[in-house]
Amino acid sequence: MSTDTTSRRFSRRTLLAGTAASFGALAASRLGAPALAQSPAARSIEVLVLGAGMSGLTAAVALQRRGHKVTVIERQGRIGGRLLSLPLGDGMFTEAGGGHFRSNMPLVLDYIRHFNLPLLSLNDGLPVYMVDGKTVKSANVSDWPWALSAEERNVTVAANLNRYLFRAGLDTETVLQPDWPNTDLLDRLDDITLEDLLRPVGASPDFLKLLAAHGGTFTPFAQTLSIIPDLAYHFGDQNVFRILGGNQRLPMAMANALGRGNIVLDAEVTTIDQSGGRVRVGTKDGKEFTGDAIVSTIPFSVIDEIEVTPAWSAGKARMFAEMEWDKTVKVIVKTREPTWLAQNVRGWPMAGGDRTWERFIDITGNEPGGHGNGFFYLNGTNADLVLNAPRDGRAQRVVDAFQQDLPGLLGDVLSVSDFAWNEQPWIRGSFGSTPIGGGWMVKEWTAPEGRIHFAGDFTTLKTGWVEGAIESGLRAARQIDPEAKPLSGPR
Repeated sequence: MSTDTTSRRFSRRTLLAGTAASFGALAASRLGAPALAQSPAARSIEVLVLGAGMSGLTAAVALQRRGHKVTVIERQGRIGGRLLSLPLGDGMFTEAGGGHFRSNMPLVLDYIRHFNLPLLSLNDGLPVYMVDGKTVKSANVSDWPWALSAEERNVTVAANLNRYLFRAGLDTETVLQPDWPNTDLLDRLDDITLEDLLRPVGASPDFLKLLAAHGGTFTPFAQTLSIIPDLAYHFGDQNVFRILGGNQRLPMAMANALGRGNIVLDAEVTTIDQSGGRVRVGTKDGKEFTGDAIVSTIPFSVIDEIEVTPAWSAGKARMFAEMEWDKTVKVIVKTREPTWLAQNVRGWPMAGGDRTWERFIDITGNEPGGHGNGFFYLNGTNADLVLNAPRDGRAQRVVDAFQQDLPGLLGDVLSVSDFAWNEQPWIRGSFGSTPIGGGWMVKEWTAPEGRIHFAGDFTTLKTGWVEGAIESGLRAARQIDPEAKPLSGPR
């Protein structure tokens, strides 16, 4: 086995190289993006957008199209937030953040279409499951050895889940609407886990174990409100895509349309003052920016590092303190070829179980070059095992455990590396979500704090998804200018 980058983390140099490579790919594609149509507002104002991820760029572009002056202030030295594409060589990219899109994400696909970005098609999950010491391919649905109920047998995890959601009065389409949930559902689903929802409508304990193997160990125990949209994306649509050359090309295209002169990089916000006639934002390097309104996409996991005048209201302070932030680790693997395809397993995920490797996600699809491209997606205690281990060799140990459990599935491994969002100082976590009983946060994050408007996928129930980031950016923009629209027009 050759491992030319075995067990190393991606360094800042590598991150910047990925950014540069994606920029190069965008320029080389010769796919000119159309000019952004203007629909001027009656009165132009100055807006400071804190963060150059998808939510911030969405708000900035929507407001600029209305004729407002927009300045984006970004803590990092790059654009994209948690859309971060990293080069693997041979023209391949992996995704440290958002790894894929689906056709039930209309805003994402509209923005990709607007900028003429080429797509790669991926496979949805047809995994091998390893649960309770029993191993079987999901394709062999009639051979599943677990103690499933009679109605759970001979059908897939997705089919079973969708039946149980229907019985519980839900479905994978309605829950993705921007106005979901209504007040009644918010109250009903606030204090229960997904397991609490599914067990009364027939879900067996072993089905829930399989659901965890397919969707991640956290799935049955997550708050229902925060997990239902996630399940709807994964189990309500099988059309899976990536952007050729890396998903980070989307925010880069948006930044280019906005105008790079309107984006300030390497500017860590340290103060926000809205006590005077105009809002003022100060940065660590001594710069000060003034405006009439702020769109903040600063993660709530680090927002307490900023001195705010006047102080946050009690509701906002409580939300910042109580929102839960997950730790997610990706162990990134490049193989000589996607050998798993010949073994009739593939996709998102290609393997899932109750083992320390948790899930392997195959993102190869029709990516050119012939190599295999994927990553182990680790959460909870499995992520802790990696994060608490010595950096040297921690990723390789995950691969070795998988190879021991499922020998021959990966084939010849060319490189191994790892990436963890909680090790990035600007966010210190991966996904921000509402805890049990945290439904009150929905109202809190949608309400401005004076002239500060909040955005970010963590200010939606679609946490971790680009569709949620775009929705939140549009919401914040419309709070400032009700006529702000997405690139495709009204939505």
